[in-house]
Amino acid sequence: MFVKFFQMLKIIIVLIVAGVFCSNLANAKGISKEKCEEKGGKYCPGPKVKECYLFLKEEVSSFQDAFDLCVKNGAELPYYTITDYTNLLNCSKIPWEFPYTMFFKNPLPTGDKCLTATRISLMEITTQNHCSIKGKAKVGCEIPL
Repeated sequence: MFVKFFQMLKIIIVLIVAGVFCSNLANAKGISKEKCEEKGGKYCPGPKVKECYLFLKEEVSSFQDAFDLCVKNGAELPYYTITDYTNLLNCSKIPWEFPYTMFFKNPLPTGDKCLTATRISLMEITTQNHCSIKGKAKVGCEIPL
């Protein structure tokens, strides 16, 4: 009799713990969106990528300056990916006029950590491995969720 009682008690405890865990997960999604918007970001819950994009007003000439600005704002310099760009286009308007240049982390497994991407139009882009440029680049960051 006591064995059945303890088995039932274990099941009830497991269900309570699972309910609290699931509740925390559900609330975490809302907190992430709130955190994104509190920091001035644009929350984009895409089908493959869930991101918080932060567009800064500052312009820089080096990868390190862009990296530092993102960190200062509680964000990260993003990796360059087409999936991420598609997600952004589906949920937000890019705040800059074409053409514009941005610094990104290089997603390829190479020693080159710096990447510049110049967006000429919505669908036309050029990329180069540069850690600094002569002109100015826009700064776009991602706030980790």
